Amino acid sequence: MTKPTLLAALLLIIGLALPVSALAHHDQIVAGAGPSTKVAELFFQHFSKDPACKDYTFSVMPSSIKHKGGLLSSDKYLFGRTGRPMTAEEKALGKSELLLARVPIAFASGLESEANHLTLEQLKQVYTRKVTNWKELGGNDAPILLVGREAGEALFMILKEKYSFFQQVKFDKVVKRDHEVVKFINSPLGANAIGFGAKPNFQLYNLLPVEGFSAGVALGLVYDNKNADDPIIKAAIEYAKSAEWKALLKNLDMLPVD
Repeated sequence: MTKPTLLAALLLIIGLALPVSALAHHDQIVAGAGPSTKVAELFFQHFSKDPACKDYTFSVMPSSIKHKGGLLSSDKYLFGRTGRPMTAEEKALGKSELLLARVPIAFASGLESEANHLTLEQLKQVYTRKVTNWKELGGNDAPILLVGREAGEALFMILKEKYSFFQQVKFDKVVKRDHEVVKFINSPLGANAIGFGAKPNFQLYNLLPVEGFSAGVALGLVYDNKNADDPIIKAAIEYAKSAEWKALLKNLDMLPVD
């Protein structure tokens, strides 16, 4: 083997042994689940001032490549974004999560429902079809249309876990994303609908407060375990615990992680 060829082979071996942070471009893209976009933007806006980040920039991708995409993104970059807590199977892939916040789950209604608020018991009656007209709830004389999500959707899974009456619900219309819920309840077809989603995604005039209801889904960042000792990963974990971060969450109407 010639000397140039031997040198190239040695450089390749050394390169493969280096951690991602030593090889990756200093411009880090943080991509993944849509619901964690705003919280990730806020996190990196402030965390990027940490001395550990002095040679790096973090760009939070505004569009969603979903929770699974966030996991895959952490193969290449230091962080991906999650839309819910990771499963045991996902952690077994050599991934760890850094939960940043809990997004409150909220209910919203169409513009003609005329209902101002519900109790938790009334919510149960709606989703178990014991109440089927808004008039029974002090609203418009019109049938209630239930807008829901796919069985494995993160927020719906939280609802089914915390409130058992959601486990048997049959929706009139199923959509895939929060923005589709928003679009539908603001359309003529959804004028008398009720749906749920991440509270920050709903307009104030659509929100339907439910007395006695409280639930949220934890989300944040994912990183590959091979980078667990990276100074930036360690600094991010510490910043997520800080009083400064908990105070910043109030600006997003989000809840701290339990």
